[in-house]
Amino acid sequence: MIGSHTIPRFYLEQFANPAKRKGKSGSVWVYAKGKQPQPRSTSSQGYENGYFGFVEPTGKFNEKLETHLAELEGRCNDVLASSKSRLFDWCAAHRNTLAFYASLLFARATSRKKFSAGNWKKVAEPYAKLASNERYVRDTADHFTIERGIPTTPEEVRELILKQARQFSETENCQNAFVQDLLIVTEAIKPLLLSKPWQIWRSPSRVEFVASDNPLVTFLRLTDEVWHPGHGFRVPNVLAAFPLAPSACLIMGIAGPESKDVDEATVGRVNEIVIRCADRFIYSKTQSDQVAKMVNEAAGTSVPGQTAFVGEFPDEKRIEAYLRRNMGIRARVA
Repeated sequence: MIGSHTIPRFYLEQFANPAKRKGKSGSVWVYAKGKQPQPRSTSSQGYENGYFGFVEPTGKFNEKLETHLAELEGRCNDVLASSKSRLFDWCAAHRNTLAFYASLLFARATSRKKFSAGNWKKVAEPYAKLASNERYVRDTADHFTIERGIPTTPEEVRELILKQARQFSETENCQNAFVQDLLIVTEAIKPLLLSKPWQIWRSPSRVEFVASDNPLVTFLRLTDEVWHPGHGFRVPNVLAAFPLAPSACLIMGIAGPESKDVDEATVGRVNEIVIRCADRFIYSKTQSDQVAKMVNEAAGTSVPGQTAFVGEFPDEKRIEAYLRRNMGIRARVA
């Protein structure tokens, strides 16, 4: 299996202390709840074998996506590295590149992978209930027999439904769904980010923005002091934050000048949102007791599907309506 970085090494290098020798990896301070912060090489962070692997019907483990993602990310690296500069050209092409990159990091994050697997498992029960829906089973059998030319009985349809429901929660199928959806999710989020006004927030010299294993985060500013994380990208007035470097963070959703110097309190609030939305790890260039304290108090409290990105989950009727619409299954005329 190929060893994949769940968070790109090049992204972490933007927050790293330079390597002492040319060609070597930089180092970042790594925080996790309940553990002492440690300086670690960017090359060893978020390293997992087979993270982007896909199991083919033949059983072969396909890891071509790893190479493709490396190519896509490589095209964005120059823009990412330059975006923190006050002289950076925020033209449409550069915005498009950075929106794609931020969306990709959200789509590939371990938190979204867990969210995806959890959603498939939640679908299993309402989907299985369709096996007891005599009208749907009968109409589907008629559809396969007449429209698709496949002689099918209601009993066969019932067994297919139950088999599929069991497969929703299988680890292999959850992995495949995550990989198949990764670029689809990326392309769905990108235009939502581009539709918002952008502003770079710059930190004062005494404090730094942090990064995490889930660096693109969303929040609502309920008041100047109260910010609430983990809302959908389409929610009215939602803001998105994407840390670029210790000195700069891209904020999407605020109109005004392209660049703004912010105070220490604002940097702290952004860092708290990033920490709350992290899956496991938070990264900083300089060791910070304040960051360590926030990590132990709040890391991972904004969990997709539980305390964040919580929407109306489809029940049996909505799943039936979706399948009828997309497969062209019509109700039998009495």
